[in-house]
This record gives sequence, structure tokens and C-alpha cells, in this order.
Amino acid sequence: MIKKIFSQYSGLKKSAYVLFIARLVTSMGSFIWPMLTLILSIKLGYSESKIALIFLILAFIFFPATLIGGKLADRFNKKKIIIIFDIITVTFFFLSAIVEPGIMMLIFFTIAGLFATMEGPSHEALVVEASLPKDREKIYSLTYLGHNLGFIIGAGLGGFLITNHLSLAFIIDGITTLMSTILIIMFVFPIKQEDIEEDNKNEYESEENHQDGLKVLKNRKPILLFILITMITAFVYDQWVFIIPLYMTDIFGDINGPLFYGFIASFNGIMVIAATPIITYLTRGKSEMPKIIIGTFLFSISFLLVMYEPILITFFSFVFLFTIGEVLKSISTGPYVSRRIPSSHRGRINSYVGLSSFTGIIVGKVMIGLVIDLTGYNTALITIVILGIIATLLTMIKYKIDKKTFPNLYKNKA
Repeated sequence: MIKKIFSQYSGLKKSAYVLFIARLVTSMGSFIWPMLTLILSIKLGYSESKIALIFLILAFIFFPATLIGGKLADRFNKKKIIIIFDIITVTFFFLSAIVEPGIMMLIFFTIAGLFATMEGPSHEALVVEASLPKDREKIYSLTYLGHNLGFIIGAGLGGFLITNHLSLAFIIDGITTLMSTILIIMFVFPIKQEDIEEDNKNEYESEENHQDGLKVLKNRKPILLFILITMITAFVYDQWVFIIPLYMTDIFGDINGPLFYGFIASFNGIMVIAATPIITYLTRGKSEMPKIIIGTFLFSISFLLVMYEPILITFFSFVFLFTIGEVLKSISTGPYVSRRIPSSHRGRINSYVGLSSFTGIIVGKVMIGLVIDLTGYNTALITIVILGIIATLLTMIKYKIDKKTFPNLYKNKA
């Protein structure tokens, strides 16, 4: 059984394994974004509501960047976009490292994040173009596995670096980003449509479409609904890196809180590494939508476990349930979108998905930050769970519409 589970990743294109290594390297150094809430809280001394306001300001800056990145991805060479924007990103990571914690550091880091955001649609489209439609679950599963293998190394170290060596965290993040970019430049290449055998083609993504992105969404309503629901699921999911570190700092103190959060983040990485190959194997050949529904429900209700200031071990139980849901949704979302949009619109549609997700994240930080200030953590946790259940119910409705709109994707699916 173990041999079967891991042999499912054999026989993929070389690009798949390079993307796995690139994602692993990047994630090893990705301390800053997951820990940004704690940096603003501990290093800069901002309250929860001020942190939420900062994220709201960042949203207004990042919104147009996401749309611009999507248009650029569909119009220009994706690898060149990745090279240029990553060089700029790395430069501002290094500038963030040489200034004292304060406004300038925040400005430099924001610029780095801005160009990383603009590069995102090109990177996502390149992953799709470098893989065959039939291999999507395996590709996304493998890159997701690489992300968490790197994250398990980085998360525990990240908690220590944020507290004691913030400049070094910026430098490491910049170096790993640069290494990942070099790997993608040298070894990842799109597969030409004419090189794909007819049996491996997917009519919904192979067709050429000259309409603008919004008209494409109007004709493919399940994708439009997916983008809207993504706003809610991102709201819920992101609380893992917003309310949980703040909550643990409130319970365990400014020193142990970040340290313990690093521990459960590493446990999340271990869980993903163990669960991703198994879940990918057990759900092989199954439709994406049921996996998305179950995953959304599981990571939403997991927040119920940590109400009323529990002991540390309870947070590990929360992570266990949260991670199962996270894996189910993560390995299914990318393939779901990629199989239902024309290749000519990958950058733009992915930018809409990213914009919706980012909107949910920012609204979530603002709303939950205010709820924490006004009523406390328990009310905030209940709010998160209710929204997660609403997202699950909406996804179930979308499932029925999806089967009518894309019937050929459901042939021979259990």
C-alpha cells in the first residue's frame, strides 16, 4: 500500500518534480507572511484593530496589482514576468532586512509583497501549462507536499527568528525566493497543445476564447460562484494565521505564544506530509467538488475545538482536523479551476480567484480584529465557524450547477 501511495507520483513530466523542489525551497524561507501579524503586534506594538487597519490599507494597494498580474500573464511570456518580478521582490526583502523595525520596513516589505502578488497569476498559469489535464491532482498534490516539507522546517525556525533575528528572516526569505526562481527558469517549460494526445485533452480548457474575462465568467457560472465562495472560504481559512497566533499569545504570553504557534505550525506541516499522499491516493479518480465540500466543512468546524482558552494539547487536536480539511480542499481547488477555464484566460481568471481570496483575507482580518476588540475571542471563533458552514452549503448548491455546465468532466466519475 505504501509503495502504491508514493508510486502515484512517478511518470510525471520533469517540470512537476522541479516545481516540487522550487516550492519546497521557497517555503523553507517563507517566514514573513505567516508571521506578519506577530511582527506587527510584538515588534511594532500595534493592537489587533490597528493590525486589521494596516491589512485593509494593504488590500487597497494589492487589489489592482492582482488584476494587472493576471492581464500580464495572458499577454506576455510568463517566465519573463516571474524573473523580473521576483528580482524586484528579493531586492526589497533585502532592503527590509537592513532597516530597523518600523514604517520603512513595512513600506519595503509591502513593495516586495506587491510584486510577489503580481507574479502570482503567471506562476499559477505556468504550473497548469507544464502539466497534462489528467495529472492535475497529482501535480497540485506534489507541489502542495513540497510547500509543507519546506514549511515544516521554516515554521519552527520562523518563530525564533521573528522574536530574535527579524533581519535574518528577511534575508533567508529573499535567498530562497531567488533560488526557486532560478529552478523555474532553467527547468520548467509549458507543454504545447499540439503535443498533447487527443485522449489527454480537455475541451473546456483547450478551446480558444476571445471574450474578456468577465464574459467568460458569465458563460461559466460555476466558476463565477466559485470565485464568490472563495471570498468566504479564504476569510475562514486565513484565521489560522490571524486569530490563532494572537489567541495563543493572549493565552501563553508574548514569548511562549509565538513559540507554541511555531510548534503547531510545524505539526500542521507534518500532518500535511503524512496525509497528502494518502488522501490523494484514496480519492484518485473522484470528482473535485465533493472533496472541496468536505474539506471546507472540516477546516471550518475545527475552530470550535479551541474555544474557552484550552490547554496546548487541544491546539494540536484543532490542527489535526483543520489539516485534513485543508489537504482535501488544497489538492482539489487548483485542478477544479484549471479544467473549467480556457487556456487563453488562465492568468485573468486566476487573478480573479486571487483577488477574491485576498478580499476575504483582508475583510476577515478587519472584521475578526474588531470582534476580538469588542467581544473577545470566543465570539470571533463562533463567527468563523458559522461563515464556514455557510460556505459549505453554498458549495453544495454550486456542485449541482457544475454538473449541468460541465457534464463531460463527470463521465466515469464515482
